Amino acid sequence: MQLDHEHSWQGSTSPSGFNKVVGGVRNYINEIKLFSRNARLYLLGSFLMGLNFQVFLLLLNLYLKELGFVEGDIGLIASSRAVGMTIIAIPAAILLSRVRLKPLLMATVVLFAFFSYNIVSSQTLILMICWSILSGMSFAFYRVASAPFYMRNSTKTERTHLFSFSFGMMILAGMVGSITSGKLAVLLGEYTGDIITGYQYTLYIGIALSLLALIPFGMIHSTKPSKEEKQIRISKEQFKKRGIFYLKITSANFLIGMGAGLVIPFLNLYFRDRFHLKPDTIGLYYFLVQFAMLAGSLAGPLLVKRFGLVRTIVSTQLASIPFMLTLSYSYILPLAAIAFIVRGGLMNLGVPIVTNLGMELSDKKEQGLVNSLLMVAWTSSWMVSSAIGGHLIEQYGYTFTMNITIFLYLLSSLIFYYSFRNVESRSTQHSGWALIKETSA
Repeated sequence: MQLDHEHSWQGSTSPSGFNKVVGGVRNYINEIKLFSRNARLYLLGSFLMGLNFQVFLLLLNLYLKELGFVEGDIGLIASSRAVGMTIIAIPAAILLSRVRLKPLLMATVVLFAFFSYNIVSSQTLILMICWSILSGMSFAFYRVASAPFYMRNSTKTERTHLFSFSFGMMILAGMVGSITSGKLAVLLGEYTGDIITGYQYTLYIGIALSLLALIPFGMIHSTKPSKEEKQIRISKEQFKKRGIFYLKITSANFLIGMGAGLVIPFLNLYFRDRFHLKPDTIGLYYFLVQFAMLAGSLAGPLLVKRFGLVRTIVSTQLASIPFMLTLSYSYILPLAAIAFIVRGGLMNLGVPIVTNLGMELSDKKEQGLVNSLLMVAWTSSWMVSSAIGGHLIEQYGYTFTMNITIFLYLLSSLIFYYSFRNVESRSTQHSGWALIKETSA
């Protein structure tokens, strides 16, 4: 294995604090201007897909609860989408490395909308589970394609900003979806005289909005995958050569997904059950947490320049733990709401940075595989824990289940730090950090 300085993150050297801020904002805008046309179109399509995803995240559990499903059944439905994503993620990475991206993206949008429609229209548990699995399989193609697509359509100069901006675009969709869908569900429920109908129509509107992603995705100039990308293989030799790296980059993600799956799908029910809130108020809290996540994702590159990729990820995850404890034990609504918002911003700040780190430490031919492994690590653990989480909450309540999540988050942060603490060093040429990349022989 050879080691080489592959990438550096420069810090500002201005003596004035105000000038540092102004210079940082100016540099940020300049980095965004470097985004390619393809990257901008993909970002717009992501926003429209994200609207549907967020409407479902906020309302589906509340809808299912009104239909009479218990937390255990809701957990099974929530985990089913992760089952589909886990099954198809690695085959999707292999396929996407060999064909043009645009036709698959277009098909993904249509199929995801179709399967989502059937989840809402079906009212029996087994059918909902089946349609959720299929929706997860279709959504996986979009998720797996994103990171290699951004690597293919960006340069090292603006790449960290592009990954963070991409995550921010999904969060912006979440903000719009949260603040509007909760209110819309209540309004439609009052208009029709049935809150179940209000939920159902709002979910249908989210599906319709996701279909608009066909427009920007259809305008992407799709090129054939490069020779290096076509070399992606799933073989014993590949895993023998790079297996340690794959294990390191995915193990922390697996533990985070395990912890998140126990609690995150049920936080809307947490506010409904513990504080007896209505959908529009829950939607407002989700809007605020998305706003915190957006601010965090946009601040991510600035923190990376100062502290490096690994330390930014670990420190923000650890900083979220006290707020998770507050959420677990508090029965005071303002405290719980603040903890919910701040925790979400801190915990999710590192999500695009982890993906960026995985891509930078990967050879071009394995970037699709690494991205899919990251997704499989998350979705496979989420798949199991969200099914378990519903039953744990049903039997033991939210506090017990959240404490398990806190332990898993702590363990994940420690493992990630000890796995990657030496992949960065302070640059001798810039006031920032240099990434030390392991290159395969």
